[in-house]
Amino acid sequence: MFARLDQYRGETPLAHWVSRIALNTCLDRLRRQKARPELRWSDLSEVEQELIRQTPSEEAATEVELNSSRELIERLLAGLSERDAWLIRELELVGRTIAEVCQRTGWNAGVTRIRAFRARRRLKVMFEELKEAR
Repeated sequence: MFARLDQYRGETPLAHWVSRIALNTCLDRLRRQKARPELRWSDLSEVEQELIRQTPSEEAATEVELNSSRELIERLLAGLSERDAWLIRELELVGRTIAEVCQRTGWNAGVTRIRAFRARRRLKVMFEELKEAR
């Protein structure tokens, strides 16, 4: 409210203007939550909470599971173009940021995000096809 005080024109009482700011702030927050819902622990049922508790952590994964996961990932990446496979490896496996990838490739951030989105989508389609084949 104080940051936008210069926008108050005095046509309505100050209390109405302030209440409208509060209302718009609340509506904006609700829209953001609807667009990106946040799941809280208390929102889960007891059964769902117990299921999550029983899920093994990454540290508990056996060497066999890790090897089979790596093989699956490499198999899926082999189905992508070299550029897409490199991009997925850099972003997802190595953990580079969009900015770091842009420095290495000379692409702008928008192009990098779009290429990554499309590569992920292709990977998802290939994974779904693989699941159906089993």
